[in-house]
Amino acid sequence: MDDTDSVVPLRPGFDIQVRGFNRSQVIDHIELLEDQLRLVTIDRNEAAQLNSDLRELCDTTRRSLNSAEERLRRIESSDTGLPAASQRVQNMLSIAEEEVQTLRDRAQRQAEIIRGTAETEARELIEEAQRNATELREECGRLISDVEERRARLHREHDQKVSELRTREHRMRQSIRDEYKRTIAAAQEEADELIARTRRQCGQWDAETEQLRLEALEEIHTQQRRLEELRAAVLSSMDQTQRTLNASIAELSAHPPATTGEPEPETQLPLQLPSQREDVQTFLIPLDGQHHSTNGATPQPGPVRQN
Repeated sequence: MDDTDSVVPLRPGFDIQVRGFNRSQVIDHIELLEDQLRLVTIDRNEAAQLNSDLRELCDTTRRSLNSAEERLRRIESSDTGLPAASQRVQNMLSIAEEEVQTLRDRAQRQAEIIRGTAETEARELIEEAQRNATELREECGRLISDVEERRARLHREHDQKVSELRTREHRMRQSIRDEYKRTIAAAQEEADELIARTRRQCGQWDAETEQLRLEALEEIHTQQRRLEELRAAVLSSMDQTQRTLNASIAELSAHPPATTGEPEPETQLPLQLPSQREDVQTFLIPLDGQHHSTNGATPQPGPVRQN
């Protein structure tokens, strides 16, 4: 007989999926087993009830037979009993007792057959249910083991990915930190170089400015000496001219010319002084060197002093 035609299939064919058997098929098979187990339980209860009814029928028949035998004994023991009637009644009772015994034996055999069949089927169903339950428990255990293994694998993969991400983040942070340090170092080096170059340029400019200042001071001193010499020469010439004029006046006074009338008044010749040259200026230069400019600017000319 095919397994699909039996009351309980021995090994139902489940579709194998990624995580074990098909869950819906397993649930349907368990529900089918529960329904069939309920039907077997109902059949067993009905067989037990039928056996109880047959026993009650046998007991009732036995009581009726005992009652008939008791009445028959009373009739036989009475003084008015008829032998022919007693014999006929006894024959009827014998026939009835045989029929009752036949019915009793038949009912007992049927009850035994039904009880044996029910007990056998119930035992087979119970054993099959236990085997199926064991297989289901084993399958559930395997499924749980697979789930636990998959969960452990997922945890390991998750921990590995987290570790890889943390390592990558650490490397990125270290790379960014190193790049930042290199950038800062390069910027600092460039700034130091720029500052040094600026300082050298400023020093060069200061040296050039100082050189220009010294050259300007030297030129000013030279011009000042020339002006002093020129002034001294002019003053000397003026003094000589004054002395010459005074001598001429004295000589004219000592030897006046002959006149016919009143003497002419002396004519005072105007003193001719050399005029100020337009291309000569007087500069006020501090010679102590405390107020000189360091930016390379030339000294500003002071007010022109008229000699």
